[in-house]
Amino acid sequence: MYFKTGLLGAFCLVLAACSDREGVGFGPMGGEPGVLPQATSAEFSMDGLEPLPIYRGAIAGAPSPAEALSYRNSELRVPEANLAVTVESRTYGMRQIELNGQNYAIAEGASPVASLPTVIRARTGCLVASNPLRSSDASVYTLDCS
Repeated sequence: MYFKTGLLGAFCLVLAACSDREGVGFGPMGGEPGVLPQATSAEFSMDGLEPLPIYRGAIAGAPSPAEALSYRNSELRVPEANLAVTVESRTYGMRQIELNGQNYAIAEGASPVASLPTVIRARTGCLVASNPLRSSDASVYTLDCS
């Protein structure tokens, strides 16, 4: 118990000794207001890549990846409604679905390859969750486009 308290005290002393008015990456410290760091969002360039087609809608309740997959199912599961993207010699029909402000990317076709999230990020500009919902012929990735 005393050892942990001593380590915590030593850490605080080291942190206080190293800091100045701006702090050590933890925000402003001291009596005067410091300069806050710039926003962490960054501009994203698609470098000439064709973006995924986006389909927007509203549903009752909170959306889920399964609802994104079934949204306008018969209408959007045709080749004309998707962008054909080849990744590691596998072709996927891809689209982006926005339901109640939540974004999802759907890749239909072959089983997902490791670089598929990177391709989705490049074409949407959004962060991609690494664990997709997988159905028999489609993968649904949750996107963070904020």
